[in-house]
Amino acid sequence: MQAERPDLGRPVEADRALMAELHGLDTERVMRRSTGGGWACGLLAVAWRDIGRRGGICGLLQQPLAHGIGVEVGYHLLPDLHDRRIATESAASLLDYGFVGSPHQRVVSLTSPDDTPSQSVARNKGLRPERDVEFRDMIHGMFTIDRRQYKGHRR
Repeated sequence: MQAERPDLGRPVEADRALMAELHGLDTERVMRRSTGGGWACGLLAVAWRDIGRRGGICGLLQQPLAHGIGVEVGYHLLPDLHDRRIATESAASLLDYGFVGSPHQRVVSLTSPDDTPSQSVARNKGLRPERDVEFRDMIHGMFTIDRRQYKGHRR
């Protein structure tokens, strides 16, 4: 049985208050990235039917990495929505789009070394630890999955 998927949609002006609650986010940058390019290059607001409101953002983002541009699956949720499979199901929707609805050959997930919940989401969706990388002046673990691995994981 497939878990319920979140409703994903472009952030709108009313989502600025939500983003202010997601500490550490640059609201202007998020709004710019949500409107530029195709869906695979932007951020989406996350809503979960049983909470009746938007509770975070997620997206497939082009990130500058030392070895080139990487397409990252990322998400940021309000703390009261952690441990409810919202990140896992958002990541599933994004990976479906990234590999089925667009031409991406590889997707990465960047996690801080102490973010074990995000590392669990990555592993659950078939991403595997590859190496540590510097991202925004901090070391992150880089988890990866390519199109072939994704197709095998979905079976």
